Amino acid sequence: MSIPIDPHLSKVFRALGDDTRLLILDELRKRNDQTLFELCARLFEEHEVTLTRQAITRHLTTLEQAELIQTAWRGRTKIHSFAASVLTGAISPWLEPFFEGDTK
Repeated sequence: MSIPIDPHLSKVFRALGDDTRLLILDELRKRNDQTLFELCARLFEEHEVTLTRQAITRHLTTLEQAELIQTAWRGRTKIHSFAASVLTGAISPWLEPFFEGDTK
């Protein structure tokens, strides 16, 4: 018997499956509305991540496709923000049985 998998949920878990993307989300959790430059600087300063701007951009694209971050343009600058509600909405259905005491 095949279990239907929500494609969006699959994207969310795939996006969360990388340490660098988790660090990016953690930095956005600490302070939303950051530019690519700010994120690169914080990843280097706080975590000694030495990836190129292009590599960080690819990680941001994966997070954006999974709707874990939102972006907005301010002039010519792209601003990134953590979309916690998407993460909560994706994981809550999996955890509800545990909150209700039904762990069968």
